[in-house]
Parts: sequence; structure tokens; C-alpha cells
Amino acid sequence: MEFFQVLWYVLWSVLWIAYFATDGFDLGAGMAMNFISSNDSQKRAVINAVGPFWDGNEVWLITAGGATFAAFPSAYAYMFSWLYIPLFLLLISLIIRGVSFELRGKTEIKKIWDIFIFAGSFFASFLLGAAFGNLWAGIPVGPQGYLGGLLGLLNFSGILTGISLTVFFCFHGLLWLLHKIEGNFKEIIYSKAKLFWYITVFCLALFLIFLPLSKNPNFQKNSFSGWLCVLFYALSAISLISVKKALDRGFVFLSFLLSFIFIIFWAAGGFAGQYPNLIPSNLDPVFNTTAFNSSSSLYTLKIMSAVALIFVPIVIAYQIWVYKLLNHKINPEDPSTLHY
Repeated sequence: MEFFQVLWYVLWSVLWIAYFATDGFDLGAGMAMNFISSNDSQKRAVINAVGPFWDGNEVWLITAGGATFAAFPSAYAYMFSWLYIPLFLLLISLIIRGVSFELRGKTEIKKIWDIFIFAGSFFASFLLGAAFGNLWAGIPVGPQGYLGGLLGLLNFSGILTGISLTVFFCFHGLLWLLHKIEGNFKEIIYSKAKLFWYITVFCLALFLIFLPLSKNPNFQKNSFSGWLCVLFYALSAISLISVKKALDRGFVFLSFLLSFIFIIFWAAGGFAGQYPNLIPSNLDPVFNTTAFNSSSSLYTLKIMSAVALIFVPIVIAYQIWVYKLLNHKINPEDPSTLHY
């Protein structure tokens, strides 16, 4: 039983990490669009760079939510009850962004949709970071359940992680745009990407100084997961340094892949640091919701493991195929490359 509980904690973490790394770049591109674009053709180029991919990337969000419900039903109930408002606002932000992508090209009034694309991307990124910042640091859970409120989630850990993830996504999105877009517009994106690298380093440094070392109980206990957390964060820092080197040498796609790896390691550090807790209490560990006290039955976990073994590789293979199929360049000066 314990093996499958640990396995599904790992798979649960992997699904959320996959969502961070994939949807992160199109959320980042949505935020970057308005401050890197000076005309409608450039904005259309940004939308075309993420248009074929954003909805497929959100499959990982649906899968992560479904896996939480099936593997850890108690944690799902608590999470969507105690964090109902921020998760609801997250979904609203994603809906607004998706609708704006589709409707922007079908109306003459594009300014309002540009604002909605930015707002939806920004709030989705920030709320996602704030939610997991609280989960990684612990939330006030006592005998009566969650003792905080919406404003209680906007604490130091939540705000720091929310801002950090927003910056990480924006940098990730700029690197994706740098890979996809050609022409004079590419030079503007390149200059913004170089600037955002320094902002990303600053945010990562703040995050690593203030959150894991001061809040992570596993690190303080010298446990295996605590040291694994340190390893992942160290690898995330190395990956981020490598992004800069690749960017300076003109290896654009490599810099995007390294940014992808950076986000994977950064998020993996957070999940390793909170193991085996799904919803840790910062009041008393006895109120922690863990992979062991909230999991489904052994039979359910075995069935889910078999299903995951079959379908997760299929989804990954399909997404890789889609990315290769639609790996054409976009030039805002060439209308034939702009379809949205």
C-alpha cells in the first residue's frame, strides 16, 4: 500500500510540474505581449506563437486535478474547499484568457481583448504561485479545518511565490517567442529576454533565501526529501545560469529547453520539500493532510497506475508530435504566417 501511495505522490507532483513547464510559456507570452508589441501585427505574431498550443497545455491542469480527486480524494475535498476562492479565480482567469485568444481576431475592438489576455495570464500565474507557495510553506489548519481566508493566503510566502512564478513564466514565454518569431520583432524580444533573465535570477534568489530554508520542515530535519529539495533547487539555479550562456551564444531553442528544465527543477524542489504532505499545517503536524492519510484504496491506486502507465506516455507522445508538426516560424511582417 505504501509503495503505491508514494508512487502517486510522485505522479501527482509530476503532473503539476508538467503543467507549470508547458502552460507556463504561453501564460508568459500572454503577459509579455502588450509590453513587447508596438503594433497589431506583432501582437498577432505573439498569439500565433501560442495559439496552437495553449489549450493542449492545459490538459495537464485537468489531469492533475483529476489525479488529485482519484488518488487523494480527501486532499481534493480539502483543497477545493479551503482554497476554493483562489482556485475559482484561477479558472476564471484561464477562461478569460482563452476566450480572448479566440475572439480578438473576430472584432474591431482589439484593445479590450489585449487587456483581458494580459490580465488572465497574469492573475492565473500569480494565483497558481500563491496557492502552491502556501501549500509548500504550510497553511493554518487546525481541529476545525482551515482557519484562514482569502487574504490570509496573501502572506509573505504566497506573495513571494506568486511574484516569482509570474516572473519565471514571463521569462519562459519570452524565450518561446524568441524561438518561434522571426524578423525585426525578434530583436525586441531578445532584449526583453536578456532583461528578464536578471529579474528571474533576483526572484529565484529571494525565493531560495526566504522560503525553503526558513519554512521547509523536511530540510530542517535533514530528511532525504529535504536534501532532495536542496538538490533540485541547486539544479534549477544551474539551469538558469545555463540559459544565459545559451542565450548569449545565440542558441535560442536550447535556451528555451533549459528554461523548461529550470521550471521543472524549481517546482520539483517545492514538491520534494513538502513530501509526504499534500496540505501541510503550519500550526501542528498532526493536522497535515498527507499521501498516507488521504489516499484511495489499494485497488484504486493499482488500477490508476495501470491506466497512467498506458495513457500518460500517449499524451506525451501526442504533444511532442503536435509541437513538431506546428514548428513553423512566424514573422509579423509576413501576413501568410499569421492565422489568428
